[in-house]
Amino acid sequence: MQYSRGWRLLHWTIALCVMTLIPVGLLIDARTEANLWDSTTDLLYGIHKALGFSVLLLMLLRVACKLWLQAPDYPASLSRRQIVAAKSLHHLFYVLLILVPLLGWAGVTAFPALIIMPGVELPAMPGVPVDQALAEKLFRIHGVCAIVLACLVLGHIAAALYHRFLVKDDVFQRMWFRRR
Repeated sequence: MQYSRGWRLLHWTIALCVMTLIPVGLLIDARTEANLWDSTTDLLYGIHKALGFSVLLLMLLRVACKLWLQAPDYPASLSRRQIVAAKSLHHLFYVLLILVPLLGWAGVTAFPALIIMPGVELPAMPGVPVDQALAEKLFRIHGVCAIVLACLVLGHIAAALYHRFLVKDDVFQRMWFRRR
């Protein structure tokens, strides 16, 4: 059984954003360490902030879908332990895919660096003061959580490919666009 087309589209849109955010974030970090502050760095920051905020909004929609719609059953071939592990990992994804953008948003509010591009600005996060020391702490936590998220994404991809090509059960097909 597959997820609905809309749910799959939401999953893959978020996945594409995250798969863009991770290397852009690493590139921003490298440019910051090298003290490269130019239009390319500004562009990368703008892309990162826009995509990060988009992930936050899309994840709120996804949480609403999760609460409203029922997920398809797992294949009968999965053990109870595998199902508990999959559900736990997905819950951790939900937490990190909301927490990481919130930390980034709080960081750019505290810095402040809310401009995405000329004329387009993120709203300030309510209750977050302008405070450089706080911004640095928030960015550090944001980065650590993003690295944890990236590791989980790699594990998630490996597990999906394992189910698709080695186990050959229907786990992969639940979120893919075509049936086998």
